[in-house]
Amino acid sequence: MLGMSLGKLLVLIALILAVWYGFKYAARIEAVRQALRAEARRRRGGGAARVQQSARPVEDLLKCRQCGAFVAASGAANCGKPGCPWNA
Repeated sequence: MLGMSLGKLLVLIALILAVWYGFKYAARIEAVRQALRAEARRRRGGGAARVQQSARPVEDLLKCRQCGAFVAASGAANCGKPGCPWNA
């Protein structure tokens, strides 16, 4: 009967399963590595883009003599208190 005993058949099945799960494990490791590389690329490339997107022009601030609040010099508006230097 082709020299196959029950012991040899069980060893063959065990080897096939070991190879099968070995390939699945290797594929999972590669997927994790790719995800980590993509995350690293996103952090490197995305971080610089995020800084550039959030960069706004710098404006000088002026202190209101009446209430002490600091307001942008270009958009100074009345604070609502009497004696406000920016009466609208």
